[in-house]
Amino acid sequence: MTTPLRLGSWLAAVLLTAARPAAAPPASFGYPDGVAVDAAGTVYVVDTDNATVGKISPSGDVTPLNAGTLAYPTGVAVGTTGTIYVADAGSHSIVQVSPAGEVSTLAHNRELLFPAAVAVDAVGNVYVADSGGEPGSGTVQKISPRGARATLAKGLNKPAGIAVSAQGLVYVADTGNNTVRQIDPDGHVTVLAANFNHPRGLALEASGALLVANTYDNNIRRVSPTGQVSLVAEGFNFPAGLATGPAGIVYVTDTGTSSVRKIAPDGQVSLLAGGTSAPAPAAPPLADSSAISHADTTRHKQ
Repeated sequence: MTTPLRLGSWLAAVLLTAARPAAAPPASFGYPDGVAVDAAGTVYVVDTDNATVGKISPSGDVTPLNAGTLAYPTGVAVGTTGTIYVADAGSHSIVQVSPAGEVSTLAHNRELLFPAAVAVDAVGNVYVADSGGEPGSGTVQKISPRGARATLAKGLNKPAGIAVSAQGLVYVADTGNNTVRQIDPDGHVTVLAANFNHPRGLALEASGALLVANTYDNNIRRVSPTGQVSLVAEGFNFPAGLATGPAGIVYVTDTGTSSVRKIAPDGQVSLLAGGTSAPAPAAPPLADSSAISHADTTRHKQ
């Protein structure tokens, strides 16, 4: 009879399948957006298209972070205690993941419209660039560790990047207005630097200089504390997220090549994960428009 043979073959296949280790997550990204680095050098990357957060080891191995069910994640930050904060624009919320892996919601849709970027200070206060709805309705929100919320700035045009210094200075990419603004601890809002082309990700260096992903010009720029702007690296393809890590390495999510790249202190750019070893030729800079949709807040226009 052939039935026992078929049953035996089927059983063997089942046992073989059960014995196999789980497939490793792909070392590629759909749309890498926000990026952050912890003290050990582990890099966290939001993959908006796949609604996930990836962890990248210093050697470039990618594994998933359990951040619960995300809808349209856009930003990520890591606190000094190791807590990870994810801006999930699709659910209008800030999700936090404790060092023990516990997932909870810090702020939700009654308070946020389109959280595009997130940062955290040394005592656990979380800062959110909320792009809002219509142009000019963007805000910067501060959320305490217990969830109390305060509005630090209003009237921004699709802000999509944020950083906070040890001195309590908050920097926000006022993306639709092509400027970077500074908010001091007293709440005064000033322009730190202007004439960017759709600035997005922000990150602070140890020197106090601010790095800016100048997305539509496909480069990374440095802004001194006095507002002087200089070029750090170029040749990207719509860079979005920025983070600074140990040893002065800068991490960039290069959305046009679906990759994460790193800039060494000497300015050399190399691939960390995803994409290809060399960036594709950068597309021509795109004219900005204030009438951008929510999706355009976190994506370049085709």
